[in-house]
Amino acid sequence: MTERKGICLRGTESFEAVASGLFAPLRVTDPDPRGFQAVVDHTVVGPMVVARVRATGAVVTRDDRSITSTDREWMHFNLHHQGPLIATQADRTTRVGPGELFACDNTRPYRLIGADRIDMTVLCVPRASLGGYVGSIGRRTALPVPTGGGIGRLLGHALSTTDEGLPRRGAAGTHLADALTALLLAAFADTSPERVPVTSGLVDRIRAYVLAHLGDPRLCAEQVARRHHISVRHLHALFQGCDLTFAAWVRHERLARIRRDLLDPSSADVSTAVIAARWGVPDPKHLGRAMKREFGENVSELRHG
Repeated sequence: MTERKGICLRGTESFEAVASGLFAPLRVTDPDPRGFQAVVDHTVVGPMVVARVRATGAVVTRDDRSITSTDREWMHFNLHHQGPLIATQADRTTRVGPGELFACDNTRPYRLIGADRIDMTVLCVPRASLGGYVGSIGRRTALPVPTGGGIGRLLGHALSTTDEGLPRRGAAGTHLADALTALLLAAFADTSPERVPVTSGLVDRIRAYVLAHLGDPRLCAEQVARRHHISVRHLHALFQGCDLTFAAWVRHERLARIRRDLLDPSSADVSTAVIAARWGVPDPKHLGRAMKREFGENVSELRHG
């Protein structure tokens, strides 16, 4: 996809054509279609597309008529900067204010209604990149997440500055995309109604420890529980309110890093077995099936796709 800066568009038809090419087929309507104006910037960061859209008010609709089996399957994360906006998906309709982030799943119908001038950054993430978390994020679409503090503020700053000289291609772009994905998952996990504040400090310490030791094939529930002076039962109980069980989360994190390295051009001459062992998977016999199940792509598709 070619990167474009400052595309000035007049009329809903021209904007609809550009937006459909960037995101997925959709419809744009406005009471005065010839008076509609928009400026669109976009760039590519690894497997992601980042777009900044400034436009006069309009209604953007992705409905059953727009959705086809050949569409790219994205999760759109929209950081709203300015203007009144109403987002609708599934049975959820909310008013989004400046400084709030919300997701839209482009495999299902949604509608965005902007009554005045709109300014937003749209980060398009392949659904496959979200692994086992795509379901929980899908249940939160159209619900705003504040970006005024904590992880939300960090994510909001990252999305606001993604196009300011940061690496977008090759290995550096892939790592930047991984970092943005991690921030998104953290931001949405942090706002999950299932999160248990009392135990969040211990869970965070456990997560940090596991992420630092993913390359150790001995890493397991028993070892982690022993390291944090808790029982294995307590460890599993801590993760009951999370999107994934402890074992499923560790597996996802390992597979995500293996996937990242398989996609990295600088690792083209490194065997799959070596990459898998690097992330604590010494026997890659079932790796292909695991990757296919987790991300919808097997090892061969990742290396030669």
